Amino acid sequence: MNIRSTSLAVMALLVVGAAQAYEFRLEKNIPYHSAETLAREGDYAKARCLVDLKIPLGVTNFATVVNIHGGGLVKGNKHMASWQGVEDDPIAHVGVNYRLLTNATPEQCVGDAAAAVAWTLDHIAEYGGDPKKVFLTGISGGGYLTAMIGMAPKWLAAHNHKITDLAGIIPLTGQVTKHFNVRKVGFKDDEPTYSPKIDEWAPLYWTKGKDYPPSLFLTGGRHDNEMPCRVEENEFLVISLNKCGVKNARFIETEGSHGGSVRPSQFHMRDFIMSTADADGVARFGAGERVAFLGDSITHGGRYVGYLQLFQSLRHPGCGTRIFNVGISGDSARGGNQRLDWDLYSYKPDRVFIMFGMNDVGRGNYADAEPDAKKAAARKASLDVYAENERKLVETLQAAGKKVVLMTSTPYDQYTTNKTANLAYCNEPGLANAAQVVRDLATARHLGLVDMHAPLTQIMKGNLDVQFCGDRVHPGAEGHLLMAAQVLKAMQTDPIVAQVGINAKTGRVYVRANNEKKPETQNAIISTVSKRPDGLAFTYAPKQMPFPKLPEYVADERYMPLTDLFNNEKFYVLDLPAGEYDLAFDGVKVGTFSSEAFSNGVNVALLNTPNQQRAQEAAKLAADLVTAQGNLRTVAYQDFTIRRGKVNPLDVKAADAYLDKWLADQEARKSPHFAYYKSVIAKYRTLRGRRAELKTTADELFARLDTVRPAVSRVTVLRVQK
Repeated sequence: MNIRSTSLAVMALLVVGAAQAYEFRLEKNIPYHSAETLAREGDYAKARCLVDLKIPLGVTNFATVVNIHGGGLVKGNKHMASWQGVEDDPIAHVGVNYRLLTNATPEQCVGDAAAAVAWTLDHIAEYGGDPKKVFLTGISGGGYLTAMIGMAPKWLAAHNHKITDLAGIIPLTGQVTKHFNVRKVGFKDDEPTYSPKIDEWAPLYWTKGKDYPPSLFLTGGRHDNEMPCRVEENEFLVISLNKCGVKNARFIETEGSHGGSVRPSQFHMRDFIMSTADADGVARFGAGERVAFLGDSITHGGRYVGYLQLFQSLRHPGCGTRIFNVGISGDSARGGNQRLDWDLYSYKPDRVFIMFGMNDVGRGNYADAEPDAKKAAARKASLDVYAENERKLVETLQAAGKKVVLMTSTPYDQYTTNKTANLAYCNEPGLANAAQVVRDLATARHLGLVDMHAPLTQIMKGNLDVQFCGDRVHPGAEGHLLMAAQVLKAMQTDPIVAQVGINAKTGRVYVRANNEKKPETQNAIISTVSKRPDGLAFTYAPKQMPFPKLPEYVADERYMPLTDLFNNEKFYVLDLPAGEYDLAFDGVKVGTFSSEAFSNGVNVALLNTPNQQRAQEAAKLAADLVTAQGNLRTVAYQDFTIRRGKVNPLDVKAADAYLDKWLADQEARKSPHFAYYKSVIAKYRTLRGRRAELKTTADELFARLDTVRPAVSRVTVLRVQK
């Protein structure tokens, strides 16, 4: 992608301080049955029918995740759900105990878990939570109970609740035929374990309605020692629901063994919750999701949007995600409201990221530290209008069924020496106050937030010898890449591209089924391992590709660890005899490393591997996409100008007359931007007749990015011969 001079150090803090660390209060062993019920049921119920509750402090109307522990319904104890970024999200967690089948009936076992869920629905508001944002999850036996409670109406009906009172269910590797221990222990059924039974004790039995809570069924990998039939039956259940008209049920096969699927499932669980409810967080981009970035000239420039599309296409090959630039130069939150119908909605977005502010604060009112009464009033009026228009944007988009994420504006560089005139107080307090408006709105609405402003300002003030950007407003390529990184960090993106764990002495591949403290193979399939006297060889089939080693990436690495945060593709080769080893892909050496380095993990993401080469080629497609979308935005920019004059842009004669008059007015007013306006209008006149062609070009580039797939390579690790 194109490089433009900018401050590297200034942009570095984009990825620092994005997430707020929350404090929590823990309450343990809260009974969820009534005192009368416990007195009737006895000591075992008193000992087991308890929950632990962990709630975020200083937050209200938060979402809650109820976790039912696993253990085959015959063992285990309550704990909170495994959660990605546990301290960064203001989510409450409930850990549930229930009577086990070794000392209780199936009715009591499932009924207890349902009672704990009902207790949460009834009482979470007392702790500050939103009862409409209660999600249910559990692993293995807990996954079975999650599916039973979330699909069979009778269990929550016993407590005057409907299954649709749940915001969503996330069964993790749960059995959805009749659970083998419900059969064997609960009903003394001696028939073969894997002879499936589907009756009222099987979640599959309940795929007969249409009113279910949103659901995400997760399992490990069918080739990774997941329990027999577990992947297939979960997939079958969701397909059955979908074919019966249930559109809010999804299935994802992750990887790893029965218990080893927990780590990848954490990311999907968080995505599901953030996508389903307004739960104060940003979900990762989803497969097939259409995402629009609505903003001003910083978005119109398009590069950070392009980097995000590139990252998504490499990390989730063939996912079909579409990320659209919907920026317009010079625009504001007010203008954003004015162009929803004809502009934004034409992209049919599922989710909208909003970044305005730079043109909303009335920058000219911030030349002086102490404004006179007139300018002080003007500052307040601009901020009030901005707050109102941001609020209106959120309300309108939510009413239209769009998920919303708010972004604070990148700052104005009022700190460095620059040939451009300095509005010395524009960033503080001007844009700083605008950023607080966005944060407050995100908090009030429980929306996801990407904070660009505060971390950039902090580093600007600490690096006065470095320019943020040439014109004090617009970051360049390095800055746009780190803006993209800030979005990815807010999404709690997995830093692992792929990982290899292998033993050179035995040829053993470490996978999540081992339950050992070994470097596990992740996001890759390793096969045909060959031990050799001087090393080993294996076939490496990664499922994802690294981000390319672009010049701006290399520059940014000096200031922020992009590789550690988002670009980990490590090869762990254990038990190599001491010495130096050449690492080669398909016979081409990419580096030489010591046996100790391989033991600690060699990151191959930025080496000249076949997949780094594919990533570089994909970057060219993404750069072309930025250009294509930029051309579309240039057309939209002038269409907007013409529409504001109440002229139809498709009436070329009337549109030209309006633009000629508008441009003459700018010249008469001696606008400092006259030359820019003139050049943009000239470009518009060459592009406007090609609207369909430009869209087709962008669509083709999206499609070509979707075709990029990881290369499968024969890898050798061979001792250097001296």
